[in-house]
Amino acid sequence: MHVETLGDGRPEYTILACVHGDETCGWHALNRLKAGDVTLQAPVKFVLANERAFKLGYRFCDTDLNRAMPGDASSDQHEVRLAARLRRELEGTTVIDFHSTESRGCPYAIATGGDAASRRLARSTGLDRLVDMSYVGGGVTEHVTGIAIECGYYDDEGAASSAHRILLHFLAAEGLIDRPYVRSTPTVYEVFGDASGRGFEFVAENFRRVEAGEVFATKNGSVRRADEAFYPVLMSTYGYEERIGFMAQRAAPVAE
Repeated sequence: MHVETLGDGRPEYTILACVHGDETCGWHALNRLKAGDVTLQAPVKFVLANERAFKLGYRFCDTDLNRAMPGDASSDQHEVRLAARLRRELEGTTVIDFHSTESRGCPYAIATGGDAASRRLARSTGLDRLVDMSYVGGGVTEHVTGIAIECGYYDDEGAASSAHRILLHFLAAEGLIDRPYVRSTPTVYEVFGDASGRGFEFVAENFRRVEAGEVFATKNGSVRRADEAFYPVLMSTYGYEERIGFMAQRAAPVAE
């Protein structure tokens, strides 16, 4: 794990990248921030979380760091040990955690703890969608005030550019840099279940309502139909081994 602080003093914010080592958009965003003409009004911590997996180009070495929290310093698994260190680094700070994904429909914010403070952070990103993943549980930001951002499709230029743009907007809205911003009022999608299955082609569209009885995935001539209406979230053909993705319902937008 690589940790550095931009500015002097004790940072109250953490920029987190590469929880999954092959999702490098947050790393690119931080480097662009450092290379740009931006003056921080307060110190900010940057954490390259899974540095070993990042250098190898792997998602993880032993297990998914995003599901290893709170970790165990005595574990024989790299990510479980790392999770214990990462938890200590994040304590007492507000976190923005950058990811990229196989699924389409980015960018959007994700809250995992279900707390109002984390939901309100989504307004500082300027994004118009927030996915509440409290149903699933786990995740690096579950026990801190923080949000994750799905920036785009894995390591393409679009994901890196989105991460940089969102980071600048977030820092401005939180009073950390002097730059124009407009807080958004994101629509909330609350995950209530997942669509299990291996080898299915996802044929619907993330964040577009799937009606009861509508086909949303196919496999070798067979189809998966919705038992009830839902909004697909993080659904894709290749994103997961044992599931197509998640089902959500729309909720009230994030308020002030």
